[in-house]
Amino acid sequence: MISVIKRRFTVALAVFGASGIWALAGCTKKPAPAAKAAPAPVSVAIVRAMDVPIEFSNIGSIQSVASVTLQPQIDGVVAQVLVQPGAAVKTGQPLFVLDKRPYMAAAALAQAALAGARANVLVAAAKLSGYRAALTDAAADWARAQKLGPHGGALSVTQYDAYRSTFDQATANVTNGDASLTAARKAVDAAKANFRAASINLDYCTIKAPFDGVAGNLLAYPGTAVKASTTNVLVINQIQPIYVAFSLPQNDLPAVLAAYRLPVKPCVTVALHGSPPVRATGVLSFVNNAVDAATGTIELMGTLANTREVLWPGEFCDATVQVGIAHHAVVVPLSAVESGQPGHYVFVVRHDQAVVQVVQEAFLYHGLAVISKGLSPGEVVVTNGQVNVVPGGPVVIVTHGLIGPIETTSTSDGAPQSTTAAAASATRLKGKP
Repeated sequence: MISVIKRRFTVALAVFGASGIWALAGCTKKPAPAAKAAPAPVSVAIVRAMDVPIEFSNIGSIQSVASVTLQPQIDGVVAQVLVQPGAAVKTGQPLFVLDKRPYMAAAALAQAALAGARANVLVAAAKLSGYRAALTDAAADWARAQKLGPHGGALSVTQYDAYRSTFDQATANVTNGDASLTAARKAVDAAKANFRAASINLDYCTIKAPFDGVAGNLLAYPGTAVKASTTNVLVINQIQPIYVAFSLPQNDLPAVLAAYRLPVKPCVTVALHGSPPVRATGVLSFVNNAVDAATGTIELMGTLANTREVLWPGEFCDATVQVGIAHHAVVVPLSAVESGQPGHYVFVVRHDQAVVQVVQEAFLYHGLAVISKGLSPGEVVVTNGQVNVVPGGPVVIVTHGLIGPIETTSTSDGAPQSTTAAAASATRLKGKP
């Protein structure tokens, strides 16, 4: 039994020794060479230099240049409505007619009173003419009486006093006649004013459009009793031209003011996101005289012709003001710019390898990133496939891209509008979107 155990132990020891030798031999074997990383497929674009507009954008609202709520200037009852809700109206167009009969009667009375006052002037003038003729005769008689005299002359005292009394009375009559004529003429002026007021009230019976615009919904109908300067009957908004109101951060104010003070006002572009989308252009027409202390923004307004009436008061829109042009700016597609721990960077392809290049972005424009530092025209940057790129690793280009020139198209108003192939709206850089 003991001999059997010894034999098994000897065999096991031999086997273990052989295994150990093979293990030691394996530790001294050289490792196989590692496989090379496959090139990452990428899309690229060539860095270009071009003139790029400098723009600031924000959400804005469309506002009418003039908006008025019509109210009657006299009390009355609506007799006719001559306008349809939502219709275009012209300056001076009759919109409502109030019952004219009371005011026609008042105007007739005022006209009659004016005619009577004018007749009184004629009567007073005729009387004054007679008084002056009598005064002339009385003055001549009184002059002769004074020459003859009452004492030792041809006239008695009674006759002398009679001539003097007649002269005094004629003088008083002329004075009174002058006063009566003056009063009659003033009565004519007062009658004219009354007639004018009655005529104005009669004109007020017809409510007219104060300017070209679009009528809102009716607020009064035939039979509606209205009060002067109290009852609203219609709202009219002027939409040609039209305003766009928007605000920008106060940091943008120096550039805006510099452009606003030039002889040619900055261009303002409005974009509405509808189907189809609407674009219109105008000029910057207003910069508020103070920054809003609560928000740190400055209020701006642009004026647009809106000849096709595609903009409507109350609409929200994207408003953009162009304050200048960056000449020979270095641009790359926005998709080429990445954000990471070093900040903004791009992958530059050099000798089929992707090299990390830190860049500084100035601003964005329609899908392009304007680079102020870090790139030069002619360099090749990765625009797609960065997720598979290893810094310094090999890449294979599968798609080439070129940044096209900034073209000029027409807006809905027929005005020129700078665009690129990208449809993204212009904005200042606040980090990669």
